[in-house]
Amino acid sequence: MVNRYAFGISLLIMVGWGAPRACAASKEQRQVKWEGLSAVVGRKVRVVMPDGARIEGRATAVETDALVVEIHKTSNKATYPKGKYLVPRATLRAVDVDDPTFRWRAVGLAIGGGLGVFSAILAKASAGGFIHSPALEGAFGAGAVGLPVGGYLLGRPADRRTITYVITQ
Repeated sequence: MVNRYAFGISLLIMVGWGAPRACAASKEQRQVKWEGLSAVVGRKVRVVMPDGARIEGRATAVETDALVVEIHKTSNKATYPKGKYLVPRATLRAVDVDDPTFRWRAVGLAIGGGLGVFSAILAKASAGGFIHSPALEGAFGAGAVGLPVGGYLLGRPADRRTITYVITQ
């Protein structure tokens, strides 16, 4: 009887672990002209500079000759310090924008929540007269809390989506 439960739980873990990875981190690419780059204003962006350094921050404006980025993270602090920076139009070829969704986190939370309710029922049954076992009660009680959290965390990688805006002339 215990082997069936162990098999069922391990099967659920494998399916829960594999489902978000199967559709994880989609990348989309869009061709835009300089004027169309206004779609990234106000969003978190990543830019690879011509010297290979990466800068990350919030795009605050698109000027005629540069993209204005408020740098929060950089791989070359000497050349690209934190703060306002104008990325020249002549050197900018592509901009990566994070566009996360919530769908898979909600699905993971719903499935984990359902399994958590089932685990809570099993914890209550093991605390009563059905199967009196403090160890099982603790394990099922921990599962009632951990399964929804685990479902949410397993859904996070699948919700990562990056849109690359490639600038055309």
